[in-house]
Amino acid sequence: MSVFRFVIITALLFSGTPAPASSESALDAYQQGRYKIAYKGFRNAALTGDSDAQYNLAVMLYSGKGVARDKAEAVYWFVKAAEAGDQSAQYNLGVLFSTDEELPDEYPQMENGEIYFEIGSAGSSSNLEKAFKWYKMAAEQGHVSAQLNLGVMYNQGNGVKQDYKEAAKWYQMAAEQDNTKAQLNLGILYDLGHGVERDVAKAAEYYKKAAKKGMRDAQYNLGIIYYNGEGGVRHNYIKSYAWLALAKEQGSELAAIYKDKVERKLQKLEKLSARKLAVKYYRAHLKPFQK
Repeated sequence: MSVFRFVIITALLFSGTPAPASSESALDAYQQGRYKIAYKGFRNAALTGDSDAQYNLAVMLYSGKGVARDKAEAVYWFVKAAEAGDQSAQYNLGVLFSTDEELPDEYPQMENGEIYFEIGSAGSSSNLEKAFKWYKMAAEQGHVSAQLNLGVMYNQGNGVKQDYKEAAKWYQMAAEQDNTKAQLNLGILYDLGHGVERDVAKAAEYYKKAAKKGMRDAQYNLGIIYYNGEGGVRHNYIKSYAWLALAKEQGSELAAIYKDKVERKLQKLEKLSARKLAVKYYRAHLKPFQK
């Protein structure tokens, strides 16, 4: 019997690093920790339409550096920067609308420096739909984390109708930018045959890319493919043992179970080879994944 695998990974990480701004003195002040001066400079520049300053101001307002935290006004300025084409602002809006339950359903407006909401506007969308919109804008500009998250939304049917083919498309784009999580997720789609023709050998290729960068679930999935020996990938209990040993070392309970099962199938000399290979993998691939 084939062993179950698959864990979809998301990447919802707020990008809170200020972008280079035309208001150099404000950026210098921020980097020196003089946040109140930076806030004033960014706000003045933002009001003139400077999209870099709008992004930086939004980061400060959301994080509460140099000013009282104000999520509503942060969203307002992120939207201004995003509408000007700033992909980091677009991505952050995707993250905020998909994860921050305190955000209202409506976009904030500003009048005479005061933020307000038009509650109950006709045709308003859910926050997940807003997240999808902004992720897509950033993804189309090549933002790798937005591509990953857009793939997850299509994969899970969050904020958009479920579409495995579209999920595979965006995972592929992120995977080609060496995104570890996208490589794992794309491998899962090939493993299941969701949105793509089922191809376990190709799934193993993507799992291996992620596994070599320390992704525990990819290490487990790869170990199970070698354990099952399917889809053109031959049984290889020695490789299975080594990858499962890595996943176990990183806390996978399932990997611990199947590592023991594999070990019971090995002869004495095979066990020595498997342990030797596991040590080699430890040295090369037992590290936190980077992307």
